[in-house]
Amino acid sequence: MGWKLRQIAFAAAASVGAVLLTSCVTNVDVPETFAAMVTVTGEADRASVDAGECTIGAAHVAPNDQIVILGDSGSAYASSALKVDSIDQNPDGTGVCTYTAHFEAVPANQRKYDIYVGNFVTQRFTSDELKNGATYRLHRSTSTDSNSGELSGGG
Repeated sequence: MGWKLRQIAFAAAASVGAVLLTSCVTNVDVPETFAAMVTVTGEADRASVDAGECTIGAAHVAPNDQIVILGDSGSAYASSALKVDSIDQNPDGTGVCTYTAHFEAVPANQRKYDIYVGNFVTQRFTSDELKNGATYRLHRSTSTDSNSGELSGGG
């Protein structure tokens, strides 16, 4: 009977071990994320209502251009495509261009997030700013104010 008891004990231990391993495998940590909307806007040297394109200095922005959010850890990444919100063209060809980008899953728990749009200056935002609708301002300037996402200096 001792042999039979050992077999049962071994089978029970193996079953418990398998259940524990299965529960470990199925409880994979899923990173927290949040949704964000970013408005991208700027005063253009050239604006085209028909094409939805704008030029500010030497930099160009258009619908479907990529906008990237990169967290301070370097591994937190999200991207989206710009969509035209409005192009207000003046008679001289200049204008104000506004685009929006929606992000479904921005990785959470980052202290700061850098936003990149084409050849424009990187701007920094907090998660609260992104959750509440951050505004990325298109400028020719190359200096940033790392506290607010706003650019300092002339544009």
